[in-house]
Amino acid sequence: MPQNDAVRQSAASMSQTVLALAPTVLGLMIARMGLIVSTYGSYSSTDQGIYTDGSSILAMLPLFIFMCVLGKTRIRLVKKHIFVLTSIAIAVQAASIIALGVVLLAGNLPKTLSFGLSVIITLSSYLSIFYWLRRARGASSSSAVTIAFGSLLLSEPLIYLASLMPHGAACLAVGLLTLAQFICQKYARRRPLVENIHAETTPLGYFGFAERMIDGVRLLAILALGMLLLSFAVGILRCFPDGSPIPFSPATRVAYMALEMLLFAALIWRSFRGSRSVMTTSIWVILEASGVIALICYAFFPNNLAIGAIFTTVFNAGMTGFMWYLVVAFSSFGNRDPYYYAIAGWMVFMVPRAIARILMEIAPGSMGDTPLFAIIAALIAANAQLVFVQIIWIERTVSNEKSSATAKSIRTLLGLDDAVKEDPASIRRALMQDNTRQMQNQFLLSDRETEVLTLYAMGLTQRKIAEELCISPGTTHTHIKRIYTKTDLHSRQEILDYIERYTG
Repeated sequence: MPQNDAVRQSAASMSQTVLALAPTVLGLMIARMGLIVSTYGSYSSTDQGIYTDGSSILAMLPLFIFMCVLGKTRIRLVKKHIFVLTSIAIAVQAASIIALGVVLLAGNLPKTLSFGLSVIITLSSYLSIFYWLRRARGASSSSAVTIAFGSLLLSEPLIYLASLMPHGAACLAVGLLTLAQFICQKYARRRPLVENIHAETTPLGYFGFAERMIDGVRLLAILALGMLLLSFAVGILRCFPDGSPIPFSPATRVAYMALEMLLFAALIWRSFRGSRSVMTTSIWVILEASGVIALICYAFFPNNLAIGAIFTTVFNAGMTGFMWYLVVAFSSFGNRDPYYYAIAGWMVFMVPRAIARILMEIAPGSMGDTPLFAIIAALIAANAQLVFVQIIWIERTVSNEKSSATAKSIRTLLGLDDAVKEDPASIRRALMQDNTRQMQNQFLLSDRETEVLTLYAMGLTQRKIAEELCISPGTTHTHIKRIYTKTDLHSRQEILDYIERYTG
């Protein structure tokens, strides 16, 4: 009976969180679909060669410059600029995908035009994806897992349906669907802040066991380096053994979709059951096992590479979801703008993968199968040693708080140098949120009223509160009037006096 109660409680918690996060999950799903259907051919094969990886590298160049500016100046974009940037990105993404669909249906698509549109689609898609990841900063571990892997899970059936259509028609349909991100954006801004949905009491819930901030920072650095090694491996696997994309048969495409959805649903479920190892050991076992099984299938089924491609694509999709999760964790730990972490994380994943993929295409089959097997196995083994040894070391040892100059330089490079310090503003906000949640229970305040109350009690003006929550000043004023009515308190000072006297 207690076990059944725990299962029911986990299921109820998961359903409530999923509904609250629905606009963000759907927005990320649609942004990803636009990229996959247009430039990856709806995963009818493992990739589209230079058309995908070459455009990824070119799209990363302006983003790299943007990241350097954000890292050097440490400026944080205001909500108005974020809204404008995202609106442009979504509009350009939709227009360029529709344009590609029109040209494909017309026939005789020049390679230069195809590649140019691919670069534009890739850049705008990345910016759209980064916006939805930005909205997830500060999320609980379970919420972050839901956003990252839930969007991947939901997108696969739709991408599969697109793969059954002519490429041009699929681009037209998905290009129009991409505009639905504006609707998701509208509803997401009306929902409670993601950090207040399924909030966890553990200070470092992203990785379960790291009880101190400095250990969480070290773990983030190790996980990022591990992703770098695996990215080279998956880049080779996606075009094994001669640099050509591996086409899927209808059966293998369905098998890949079903396996991915099953694994990602299990990850989400385990995160809501309170498993501490989901985003540490479990995810790495899944990623590394997918790579190893893909390698074995390539060796045993050389005449049917699509079998190995099933696990290669699961490997690639799992890395995508985990990198999104890492971006949320970095954004929540560091004090730089979230776009800085999103671009840096995506570069760690995409650039090594693209370089490995392009090298395979430039020199197809020149190394032979045996050296490629050895290289992939070595990368996966090195990653396992790096990640698991460091996880054990962090969990079982007490680190020296006075980090070396090298460690400090690494933290600065990763944008986590400020994260080791306890941010007074963050502490104050966390304490105030705890107090206002108690008032929410006492006076039956809504989630939005509680968010307004938190910022109002911290001393923000109504105008600043409106900017922070992306609502109008008039709406903010209405919420404050309702708070006064429900609490029978009639000034900011009375609210602060009540908090000091009656809350923990």
